[in-house]
Amino acid sequence: MSEYEILRIQLLKTLVQMEEQLLVSIGKEKFQSNTTADSGDGNSTLQQAELQMKVVFSVSELSNYLGVSTDCIYTMVRENQIPFVRVRRRIIFYRDSINSWIHTNTPYPK
Repeated sequence: MSEYEILRIQLLKTLVQMEEQLLVSIGKEKFQSNTTADSGDGNSTLQQAELQMKVVFSVSELSNYLGVSTDCIYTMVRENQIPFVRVRRRIIFYRDSINSWIHTNTPYPK
């Protein structure tokens, strides 16, 4: 084996270990905290994992979760097309309500 191949294998092992540590830390955060603060670290995979664990979404979090713009979310809220809760001026969405809304509004192939 060449030195390049050995370094490549070591790098892959390190990456796998780092990914496992990240998944473990995400699992710990899930049970230790129920906060809804954004992480802002820029890692889209990590952000998606955090969104999957959240119970309540803000408008921007829901737009990331659904893959649509915030303008689209505000329009659906204004037209009562999506389940939401208004707390004073803040609009929040429960993940379970959104998931059931998705399942009831998704056309199934015949």
